[in-house]
Amino acid sequence: MKSLPGILIGLAAGVVLGMLVAPEKGKSTRKRISNETDSFFKDLQDQLQSGIDNIKTQYNDFVETSASRTKDAIGQAEGRAKR
Repeated sequence: MKSLPGILIGLAAGVVLGMLVAPEKGKSTRKRISNETDSFFKDLQDQLQSGIDNIKTQYNDFVETSASRTKDAIGQAEGRAKR
C-alpha cells in the first residue's frame, strides 16, 4: 500500500509522456491508454482482493488459535480448582 501513490504518479507520467511522443493517431492512442488503464486497475483490484483474503485468513487463524488457547487455559484452571 505504501507504493500505491508512486504507482499512480508513474502511471500518470507515463500517460502524459506517451501522448506526447505517440506515433499513432489520437483515437488509437486514447483507446490504447484506456485499455492499459483498465488493465492496471483490474490488476490493482486483484492485488487488493488478494491482500484482503490474506488478512481474513490470518485473522481467522488468529481467532482459532486464541480460542483454542483459551479453552486449554480454562481446562487447566478447572483441573487445578478440582484438586
